[in-house]
Amino acid sequence: MSRRLGLWLALASAFLLAASASTFGADPIYIGLFAPLSGDNAEYGITFDRAITLYIEELNAAGGIVGRPLVLIKEDDRSLPVEAANIARRFVADGRIVATIGSFSSTASLAAAPIYERAGLVQLSPSSSHPDFTAQGTYMFRNVNTQDIEGPLNAQFVVERLGARRVAVIYRQDDWGLTASRSFVDAARDLGAQVVINEAIVDGTRDFRPLITRLHSANVDVIYLALFYADAAVFAQQARQAGLNLPVVTNSSLNNPELIALGADAVEGFYVPTNYFPGDPDPAVQTFLKAYRERWNGEPDQFAAIAYDSIAVIAEAIRTILEGGEPLTRRAVRDALYALEPYRGASGLIKFDAQGDVVKPMTWLVIRNGRFEILDEILDQ
Repeated sequence: MSRRLGLWLALASAFLLAASASTFGADPIYIGLFAPLSGDNAEYGITFDRAITLYIEELNAAGGIVGRPLVLIKEDDRSLPVEAANIARRFVADGRIVATIGSFSSTASLAAAPIYERAGLVQLSPSSSHPDFTAQGTYMFRNVNTQDIEGPLNAQFVVERLGARRVAVIYRQDDWGLTASRSFVDAARDLGAQVVINEAIVDGTRDFRPLITRLHSANVDVIYLALFYADAAVFAQQARQAGLNLPVVTNSSLNNPELIALGADAVEGFYVPTNYFPGDPDPAVQTFLKAYRERWNGEPDQFAAIAYDSIAVIAEAIRTILEGGEPLTRRAVRDALYALEPYRGASGLIKFDAQGDVVKPMTWLVIRNGRFEILDEILDQ
């Protein structure tokens, strides 16, 4: 008898959950996060988690969204496409979840996107800059410039501002790196530069000496790096030891304090574009910076800023739905994100276009005396 009662209760609970899934009328409101919390790129996933947790804690302490608390359900995809897809299946099957954030890498985000699109569940990636990501459907959003936007901006800086004519490109061997390389190389060539070396680097490479030897003999003017900070710091150290002293321009992926911590003097003079700079006096930046430091006893990087802003715009979209008296559905969240008024966050102004993309102006930084500084302010001294 007890077994039958238990089965009946389980079925009744499942029925009630399914019945509420279309409107999410129950309190609280659930958001899914999938990111690399372990394995390769774990430092970025942990940063996402900390920034999003900070925002949710602040929001709930202030009364939530129209009196309803926000709850985060998080899973570790380890930057693996298979894991990201498996998590996507679990998230879409969980009727409580109204939107998701993730993943860090374009490869993982692309693997999950078709699953979210078919189920009609928002996937907002803070950092997936591969141009194909938002082309997967109308439920995909991103909070970072695509490489098709950033690549030409970086090429213009290299060719027009630094006067380079012979360029070496060193990029990460994955979907993101391939796109970053292609976008930069195409634009640099259109501007009249010659790309004499275009080298893919496997994550975790620790011996750059053969490449550095080639760079010595290639007579290049500037090196362009589309890497993450661990590999970039090793490259910089070995290049400095080998006496290779060339201007280095990087992708925005290298706006990270850890690049300086690991690279030390070897990364002095690196030019780095960014959407986020802690020295920006904008109140949105300074408020975020202070709160992050107090909560996590560390310095937030641009990945923390874009993750913080990603959960913020989802919360704002949900707020407009609830304040308008509309049912909170997955589709309503998508539509509210498209219609959301420009939101000023720590990573700049956010407004999604019809593709789910943003376009953010870039600020050029330079590493000097062991810290990032705004380049134009230095040039004006």
